[in-house]
Amino acid sequence: KKFNQALDLLDQVVVLRPNYAEAWNQRATLHFMMQDYNKSIADIERTLALEPRHFGALAGLAYILERIGQKKRALDVWYRTLRIYPAMKSGQDAILRLEEELAGAKL
Repeated sequence: KKFNQALDLLDQVVVLRPNYAEAWNQRATLHFMMQDYNKSIADIERTLALEPRHFGALAGLAYILERIGQKKRALDVWYRTLRIYPAMKSGQDAILRLEEELAGAKL
């Protein structure tokens, strides 16, 4: 829970190794834990620019989008995630749940 110390370290890592996708992903996770979703999304986008098949970053993005009420976008990202990692149970469950919620919203 020493978020500020962790953030300082991860800031240094992304400065020293800007092409290391996992550093950006870890910082995105930390921003998420700090409930700074905009910064988390920015770091996820950087992660995906470096490693488009990073299914953990995609799952994180989908989760944030759903949490901030962008369910359609979240569903699209979950589908993208499952194209990379079809066996991801949390993604499968999220797609079923979101499909039902979005279908119900259309009625």
